[in-house]
Amino acid sequence: MLFVNEKFIRLLLVIVGIAGLAGFGWKMFDYWNNQEQIIRKMDFNRIREQVKAVDAKKGPTHLKPYSQYAVLQDLNITGYVAPPELPEELEPVVEKPVLAAEDVEVPLIQSPNAAWVQARGEKAAEDDFVGQFLVVGEVFELKGKEGLKIRLKAVQPGWVELELVESGEIIKVHALTYEVDSAQIYAAGPNQGGSGNGEGNTDAAVSVVPDYTKELSEANSFAVGKKDVEALESMSQEEILSSIPHRVQRDPLSNEPIGLRIKSVPANSVFERLGLRADDIVLDVNGQSATNRDELFESMKQLDTDLISVRIERLGGVRTLTYRLPR
Repeated sequence: MLFVNEKFIRLLLVIVGIAGLAGFGWKMFDYWNNQEQIIRKMDFNRIREQVKAVDAKKGPTHLKPYSQYAVLQDLNITGYVAPPELPEELEPVVEKPVLAAEDVEVPLIQSPNAAWVQARGEKAAEDDFVGQFLVVGEVFELKGKEGLKIRLKAVQPGWVELELVESGEIIKVHALTYEVDSAQIYAAGPNQGGSGNGEGNTDAAVSVVPDYTKELSEANSFAVGKKDVEALESMSQEEILSSIPHRVQRDPLSNEPIGLRIKSVPANSVFERLGLRADDIVLDVNGQSATNRDELFESMKQLDTDLISVRIERLGGVRTLTYRLPR
């Protein structure tokens, strides 16, 4: 019985050994057939486990603390030199021109509301008066002080007031000694004078006649220039009407004509200097309705005054433009 059991056990061991060897052989056969995929999978698993360990920060890694590497930077084995830090580029500071009384000369006070102004030492061209002619309220720039806006604030006997538009500072400049050209002045009415204090600012005060129309300091008031008057007088009625396109404007409710709507105003023309703008509606001139052009022109020919009042509608509001003609 014992002998039989030993044989059985030996047979069983042989069978197990053959089965194990066969299984090993099968595994080796499968490995050689799928070697590339198996190795790739093993590498991926290994990398994944390493990344997990680093992300979780569970235990030491192959990197040492930064302090142990700082000594290498101090040694500067490569000789690297960091470029110097450049300062931030600053915008250039543009100094604004300033104005003092000694920068300005007033060669001539032409009238109670006009004067000639120039930069000190400025020379005039041959046969030309030095400086620039200004009326009270006009804004200008002085030679050598470009960009600085200056307004002729007031004209007084012997001196003028200049105002710096941006700051509101007032500068007083005394006039030089020049003779007044009597051919360039005319007797002004009450609106051109002053308080009647005996210093010439009365109804008999004088005011300049400019070559071209200028707007006065009083709102919507203009001194019509001599050359502009000559240009208008040389034009026929048809030429004037064709120079400033217009159409009859009618009341939207009654459809009755109320005036003439200006379509456009030529740039740098006498009409632009007269203060007219596109879409202005001319209602009447010195009380004469502008609905009939022929009647309007006929009444203008019979005017016996140096003041013309033109009532217009602009942007929904009515205003009056006043023109002083040269005598």
